[in-house]
Amino acid sequence: MDISTKALQTLRMKNIYLENKKELVGQLNKEDKIFYSNWLLAQEEITSYDGVNELKGELSFSSNSFEDGLESNSNNHE
Repeated sequence: MDISTKALQTLRMKNIYLENKKELVGQLNKEDKIFYSNWLLAQEEITSYDGVNELKGELSFSSNSFEDGLESNSNNHE
């Protein structure tokens, strides 16, 4: 396993604090840097939510609501 592959595996670990992230990114070859940047963008899309309405305090009568900063579905039936 080369240095670039090992650095990429370390960068993609979940729930890890990296003090040397800049150094690890510097060890990536061009192809791995492209892969890593696309992977980061994909992770951003997965974890993104519409926090604008939450911050404005606007009410929403759809099945989605925000609790503790997380979007949740509610089924209110009468």
